[in-house]
Amino acid sequence: MELVAATVATAFVALVVVALIRKSRRQRRRHERLTAWAARHGWAITPVPAVDWGARLPGGNRNGVSLALSARIGPYPVSVGEYSYTETHTSSSPDGIGGTTTTTTSHTHQYIVMVVRLPQPYHPIAIQPRTATSKLGRRLGKNDANATGNDRFDRQFKIHAADPGYARRLVGPALIAAHLAGAVPPWNLYGNELLAYQHGRLDDPDQVPALVAPLIRVADLLGR
Repeated sequence: MELVAATVATAFVALVVVALIRKSRRQRRRHERLTAWAARHGWAITPVPAVDWGARLPGGNRNGVSLALSARIGPYPVSVGEYSYTETHTSSSPDGIGGTTTTTTSHTHQYIVMVVRLPQPYHPIAIQPRTATSKLGRRLGKNDANATGNDRFDRQFKIHAADPGYARRLVGPALIAAHLAGAVPPWNLYGNELLAYQHGRLDDPDQVPALVAPLIRVADLLGR
């Protein structure tokens, strides 16, 4: 019996090692594709860039940006990168003999992050889709100091800013229309870095310019 258990354990370890080797090879080939694409198209690739974007992304993982592709598009320096964070859940259940069994599971969330650097710094501001709680509060008459007066926009989106007057100056009719048309993503702005994100990975480097283009449009429409 012990021999069978040892054989099973050895086989399991071998499978894990093979899986890790294959994963490492896939990651290396993917990084080589991204590096080759960047060289052909005039972008720079930076593994583990020294940026603080993670503080403004789901999970808040300050060390979660694993790479970034950077270039200049029109007047703006831009970057498109990969970000991840891992959630770990622990649960306990009876083991049938008077004790408990603890199980730990982990799930890693992957995101693509887009950043446009603006020529001047701004106070913090963001536009995000309203949550169910926020929609309910609005229906119940809860005051929203940053409401724009465009009822359709205000039903769908919430502006996060400390100064309502500043928010109204920065989020004008043209930017509101772009959000309502689905032409621009939710975003947040801190200092001179305009940031947006979406689920996924940079598996197709040819999509990099298209990923950042809608955020460039936000930059062009600020204050309009």
